[in-house]
Amino acid sequence: MGASFLNGIIEVDQISFDDGAVAFRVPPHEFLRAPAFAAARDRLIAGKLAVYEGNHLFNRLILEEGRFLCYLAALSLHAAQDMERPSTWLTLGRLQREVTELGVASRNRVEAQVSCLRKYGFLTQQPHASDRRVRLLIPGTALTERDTAILGHLVEGLRTLGLSPTEGCESPLSGELHRAMRRATLPHLSGLSRLIRRHLPLAPFFEHDCGYMILLLLLRGARHSADGTLPTGYQRLATQTGVSRTHVRRVVEAARNAGLLTTAARGGHDIRLTPAMWQAADRWFADNFALTDLLLREALA
Repeated sequence: MGASFLNGIIEVDQISFDDGAVAFRVPPHEFLRAPAFAAARDRLIAGKLAVYEGNHLFNRLILEEGRFLCYLAALSLHAAQDMERPSTWLTLGRLQREVTELGVASRNRVEAQVSCLRKYGFLTQQPHASDRRVRLLIPGTALTERDTAILGHLVEGLRTLGLSPTEGCESPLSGELHRAMRRATLPHLSGLSRLIRRHLPLAPFFEHDCGYMILLLLLRGARHSADGTLPTGYQRLATQTGVSRTHVRRVVEAARNAGLLTTAARGGHDIRLTPAMWQAADRWFADNFALTDLLLREALA
């Protein structure tokens, strides 16, 4: 089914999001139809970039589909664990089982990511107080603070859209509400994995290191440009994301080949996003808002 494109927002009367990936309380198309959607989307992009920009190491560790779901699973398992029930404890083995069941990473890849997160202080590992043979994984402050900030920006977007029970939600997001929302995330991890995969048009960004960061930078730049053209080149994007110029070129070329953007000059200058890019991005952010709405309602229940 088709959709029309007008002023950077897709008209959604003929778009269906219903594929059963997640049982939303408010369907994504309702968020997309909201008069304040464009404003909420742009503020969310700015908020995410405020968290990600300058954090090159952190971005490399999580901004790729498999690594992102591993990071999200770790936070969710930690928030949901019951110390009276050993089967719920966040251990390397439990995390490996959860992530491999999602089909996004092997056990070895999960172990490698955990090792990197521990190396840089985003995760710690310590023996359980009553059974020192069991080593528990514990998210570090840097990890939880960044995740709390991202969820906070999403909840602020819901407040702008006016379709969710945001009354009484503190800004910034409280630690208690953050933990409750991540507990609510755990049973939806498999649905979230399917949700990401249904956004195939954005695969050139999701499947590459820091590709999501590049996507956000392109969207922000296009909205700030008077004529929609981004003069930025591969080198500037590489500097902003902390990856190589060659890596950025591969991501941009993959997006261009998928019909998401055009380039009019060598070196990735004069990038222009196509209507297909805006359509794909708006559907992605509508899903983001619908998922956050679901998690918020379940956390508050």
